[in-house]
Amino acid sequence: MTTPPDDPISDALDRADAGLLARRLDARTCPPELLGRLVRHPVPRLRHLGLTLLAERTATPNAPDADGGQLALVARLLPDTVGSSPEESLLLAGLHTRLGSREPRTRLPDWRAAALPARVRIAWLRTELLGDPAVLRTEPAGEPLYRAVHESAAADARRPDRLVAELVGTGDPVLQAEALRLARLSGGPGRF
Repeated sequence: MTTPPDDPISDALDRADAGLLARRLDARTCPPELLGRLVRHPVPRLRHLGLTLLAERTATPNAPDADGGQLALVARLLPDTVGSSPEESLLLAGLHTRLGSREPRTRLPDWRAAALPARVRIAWLRTELLGDPAVLRTEPAGEPLYRAVHESAAADARRPDRLVAELVGTGDPVLQAEALRLARLSGGPGRF
């Protein structure tokens, strides 16, 4: 009786061989179970690889969901943490932003309680605003909020019309100017 050869991918995952996995895995064809193992792996570079593969898989804006539930599946794979490094956290914020505009809103990790660099906090604030523009009612005006809104695009918002309306409703001249910018970039008042 012969012993079947070991699965090189499983072996690489067990050894935390990020190089081999990066060479062998394709974002479009990587099985969801493997992506899930990667994004929850205890080794940071494997988590980063898993998140990068998820980001590549969801990179095409407004792409049709060819597999029916592919994006919902990817959303379920996201860990419920903000990440263990600024780079990991930025990837997670971007994934939540990308998926939030296409799928029912997933619960965001508690990014406000985490000690994150300013750039990462702004990315999470942007993600939160694009998913729920009502956040503008309680978020204090200032540079982080202004940058989060300025780095936003109406196409990324779950409800672009609500985002523009909430920005206008703040009464803040900077945010109202951003509302005008977003409305212009998204095709004007007819879209809202």
